[in-house]
Amino acid sequence: MSEQRVLKGKPLSPGLAWGRSFLYETIPFMQRNIKIKKEDVEKELDRLKEALKKTKESLQKLKDSVRRRLGEEKAGILEAHMLMLEDPMFVDEIKKAIEEGNSAEDAVFTATEKIKEMFETIPDPYLRERAADVKDVGSRLYRTLLGGKDIAQLDTNEPIIVVANDLAASELIAISENNVVGLVLSQGGPTSHMAIIAKSLNLPAVSGIDISLISDNCLLIVDGIRGEITINPSSDVLMQIKNNIEKLQREQEEALSLKDLPAVTPDGLSIELWGNIAHPDEASAVLSSGGSGIGLFRTEFLFMNRNTPPSEDEQFEAYRKVLDEMKPHPVVIRTLDAGGDKEIPYLNIPKEDNPFLGYRAIRIGLTEEQLLITQLKALIRSSICGNLYIMFPMISSLWEIRRAKTLIQKAASQLDDKGMRYGKFKVGIMIEIPSAAIMAEELAKEVDFFSIGTNDLTQYTLAVDRGNSKVSQWYDHLHPAVLKLIAMTSKAAKTQKIELGICGEMAGDPFALPFLLGLGFDELSMSPPAIPKIKRLVRKFQAERAKQVAQKALSMKDADEVRQYLNEVMAKL
Repeated sequence: MSEQRVLKGKPLSPGLAWGRSFLYETIPFMQRNIKIKKEDVEKELDRLKEALKKTKESLQKLKDSVRRRLGEEKAGILEAHMLMLEDPMFVDEIKKAIEEGNSAEDAVFTATEKIKEMFETIPDPYLRERAADVKDVGSRLYRTLLGGKDIAQLDTNEPIIVVANDLAASELIAISENNVVGLVLSQGGPTSHMAIIAKSLNLPAVSGIDISLISDNCLLIVDGIRGEITINPSSDVLMQIKNNIEKLQREQEEALSLKDLPAVTPDGLSIELWGNIAHPDEASAVLSSGGSGIGLFRTEFLFMNRNTPPSEDEQFEAYRKVLDEMKPHPVVIRTLDAGGDKEIPYLNIPKEDNPFLGYRAIRIGLTEEQLLITQLKALIRSSICGNLYIMFPMISSLWEIRRAKTLIQKAASQLDDKGMRYGKFKVGIMIEIPSAAIMAEELAKEVDFFSIGTNDLTQYTLAVDRGNSKVSQWYDHLHPAVLKLIAMTSKAAKTQKIELGICGEMAGDPFALPFLLGLGFDELSMSPPAIPKIKRLVRKFQAERAKQVAQKALSMKDADEVRQYLNEVMAKL
């Protein structure tokens, strides 16, 4: 038997799992320069036809899985990919390259690169973004032609640990139905779409691992809590892990049994646990998970994948639906957070070298005033339907929130002129830029609530692109600098007596819970599946103890030191 070996990586999704490794090898998408004879052209065209058929079948399975798990909107992405496989511009370009004497693989590569480059030169940002879809579809077809293992078709009765350089979120959704119990990756950050989906699916995941050290079909243990994997574990270690997994399962069952109870510490501190959603249909998942509100309703879905902005009435209907369903619970609706990684076609945002530092979020709203006023009118109208909180993203200065409040008054005045009714609502901001945290006490005088967006706050504080897997090891929301900014924001909110929440991934991190409890947060908003687990921990943790933990964590100088300390604290529960 091979010797046991432990590799240290970075936790992506908490939990424990064991199973056999499945190496998902990346096939480089590249020109192979294989020429064919004239008499072989028909044979290559037949190969292409068969590959198109298989790729469509794979995408159909993937689309059905996405629809079941994440809804029709996200399944639409895969529908667009399937349509691309039937697009004459794409398919005819491949056939033309084959007829010119190229192998089917080279023809797919050539056609994909040509069409991708064409899209990349289009000024319209929405159409330009389609270049990534073209490459995704082309590389899938290329992989099929070369006989690569299709991860979406993985089918086994044994527990499987998928080992890969990286995974697309859509691939993860598909494989998670095939007895996959864990993930080991060389790349990927904790706030990537893949990591967020892994958490929602309760799949333990670790990144930053040298996967060349793992052979196919070997026994693996994934510890998504510590960020470790064990290759070829001994029988004693495997038995211990199986016992720990059973313990975790019991804890999950206990958490679900508590979902309808309040989140109150044993010594009487009450905290609200809310859910993050991106579509009105997701509100029911918050309630079924035991959530008592929505801490972040992302409105971008209304504005994307279309050629004109949504009307006031269209927006009103979406906001009304969520407020009605959640009544009397609070619903925090964030105004349009476009730009960065969320491009809107009709805004004509020019290509930027640093889009996350560029024209985005509130900067667009304050420039394209009519766009924001229309959204504000729809939001204000919806206030008669429930408990509305309006939240502005990416505030960095005092003048921005003052200008935004002026636009609220302008929107309300326009509704008054039409004799339209509306109710009361609260106004708040996201604290996700270091300047806002530093200026928190002044900003707190202007609003009813703060919600800390720890994903961007961590990114901007540490100068780490949270979507770049190559620098993921530098991204850590437990970094002392991030903790100090959170504490500074908390102090300002308490001083000015406004509500304080958090809507980043940190809210659903069990190890961060004592720190956030100790700082006196009023609400934590997270992915709905995480709510029962966090509620269970809240009901076990003493508030006075949490204050001590928070202060000790703030005295530490290294993220690993903080994580180890918080791990030890939670292990004693």
